[in-house]
Amino acid sequence: MILEPAPPDFEIIQSIDGDALGRPLAERIDADGRELLITDGSGELRVRLHDEQAARRPAVVVPLDSMGELRADVALHFARRLAGQRTGLLPAALRLTPFQKRRLIQLLHAFDVHDLGGGPRDVAAKVLASDHAQRRSVEWKDSHARRKANRLIHDSIALVERGYLKLLRGL
Repeated sequence: MILEPAPPDFEIIQSIDGDALGRPLAERIDADGRELLITDGSGELRVRLHDEQAARRPAVVVPLDSMGELRADVALHFARRLAGQRTGLLPAALRLTPFQKRRLIQLLHAFDVHDLGGGPRDVAAKVLASDHAQRRSVEWKDSHARRKANRLIHDSIALVERGYLKLLRGL
């Protein structure tokens, strides 16, 4: 979420201070401003402040793109949190099921193995913990572990090459 300073004629009810957000899990400062990673019981939220005026007079920037509705939900969640109200969970599109978490971890692991030069046998052995990877080539060729390893490699490359944006859109 991006915060900019609100125009001077807007009445600001709440500035952002350490008490309002809690202690950030991570903080990074670069040429574009300051980015905070904050969390509560409902999940993590990244907040980018372009300058310190944005903390004193916060206004949320909501780009009108394909994720505009989701961004607006996150902005409302943030406003409620800032006002000390109950926030509930983050929008469903931003929450991962336990299955999705396991699958994403598996995909990233498969990508790492492949990126380091490993092939389908390596992915089957290291990611899937399959003993099929040790079989002779004739048996390996017809193995379900080989098909699954190839799918993992294909899907992991797609995920790393901008496929992660589907996650952010809730698809």
